Amino acid sequence: MNIIYTKNISIEDYIFLRNAVGFKPLSKRQAALALENQSYLIVAKDGDKTIGMSRLVFDKSYIAVIVDVIVLPEYQRQGIGKRMINSLMAYIDDVAVPGEHILVLLMAAHGKESFYKKFGFIERPDNDYGAGMSQWISKSARADV
Repeated sequence: MNIIYTKNISIEDYIFLRNAVGFKPLSKRQAALALENQSYLIVAKDGDKTIGMSRLVFDKSYIAVIVDVIVLPEYQRQGIGKRMINSLMAYIDDVAVPGEHILVLLMAAHGKESFYKKFGFIERPDNDYGAGMSQWISKSARADV
């Protein structure tokens, strides 16, 4: 196994990875826009096979959101996720301005919280912060008249 890391992924591979780990499915349009509008991307490959990825959505000011941290199950626990998170965090560190702060957010998949704690992330709620929250919004295909 010879894992390489790149900055490119096809829409099809992105959709494949999301589906492989049970993430909510995306349309090709959504996947294309997500890839087009990210700030940073790292992709893991074993030969020609895309086996992992992670993206950063960043306002270039003070909010950075780590999303789509995916490693195919058969490749997990081999340091691939760690390498990808370290790459994202290094990018954030590189663009940070001395004296300013950047809040890095993520929503851990259930049961994966301990992985992120190794990088200094805290679970919410805690004594200082409320619970992380989310909501999926779906628009009906038919318009109400």
